[in-house]
This record gives sequence, C-alpha cells and structure tokens, in this order.
Amino acid sequence: MEQDYNQLNLLPDIPYKIIAYLVENNDLIWKLLKYNDADAWKSDSSHPTLSKAEKGQLIFDGIKQETDCRVFLDTGQQSAWSDQVSILRISLFDVTPTNHIMARFSVAIEVYCHYLINTLSNYKPRDLAVIQSIIKSINGVDGIGGVGRLYFDASINPRSKITTIGKSPFKGKLALLCNQVV
Repeated sequence: MEQDYNQLNLLPDIPYKIIAYLVENNDLIWKLLKYNDADAWKSDSSHPTLSKAEKGQLIFDGIKQETDCRVFLDTGQQSAWSDQVSILRISLFDVTPTNHIMARFSVAIEVYCHYLINTLSNYKPRDLAVIQSIIKSINGVDGIGGVGRLYFDASINPRSKITTIGKSPFKGKLALLCNQVV
C-alpha cells in the first residue's frame, strides 16, 4: 500500500534539472550573468557565447567560493555582496499535495542585479531580460529531466507571477513557474 503514495523523490533534483536544461538551451542568460557591462547581450568578440564548462563554473556547488559563482540552487545568501554582478537563484518555492499521489509545486526563479549594471545598452533591464529569456526557454516545456511541464499560466495555477524582490543595491525579479505532478 505504501508504494501507492507519492514519495516526492524528484523534489531535491528539480532546481538542478532546470539549470542543466538552461545550460543546454539558453545562451543569453549565461552571458547576462557572466559579463557585467551594458553590452553583455551582444553577440560579439567581447561577449562570446559561453561553453558548457564556462557555464558550469558559474554554478555554485557548495565548494567554490560563493562570490565566484552566479547561479545557485536555493534562496538566500550567506554574506552581503558589494560586487556589481547579477545572480540567478532557482529553487523549489512550495509544494501542495492535491491527493495522496499528486502534488502541485512552484519553482522560484530569482534574478538579482546590482543597480549600477542593471540597465543594458539596448535599454532593457538585465533582471527582466534574464527572467523573460528563462520563461521563453522553459514555459510549457515537458522535457526537463522528468520535472514535467512547467508553465507560467495563472489560469492553471494562480501562483504564477513575476514580482519585484530585494532592495538596493541588489534588486531584482522573482518569477514563479508551476507544475501539477511530481
């Protein structure tokens, strides 16, 4: 009988599976996280597309120096930062069981940018450019390492939204994407 109940075995893997999908399917966000100048969005010799290894170096693994990384699998920070950088945090926001087999979950996509580097030379805010690019990459996709279809659709789950987070000098955006089955 116990096998009939959902064990939620996938929960700890969800943030990394999304990040791994973004490594393979989104070059823009990695450039916006690595290059701190206003032209980070450009495809030129000063802003080359990052290799998988370079993208991997930006992901915090619990061993590297936190301030050398730009991508994290949880919320919060151990210490205050003064560097003018952008930070991406992908974490499980909440889980709500709908019955003994199924659960609904929300994934938090947090982007923080130091206010001095947030405006890009194409007149777009860096934090919104990262959020929009991630939503474009994963919204409605059903092939993210067994996570299921993630969606940004409040008619399916009212938790889906984008809101402002943080405070100066590190302000940013939070996007909640949802799924129904774990």
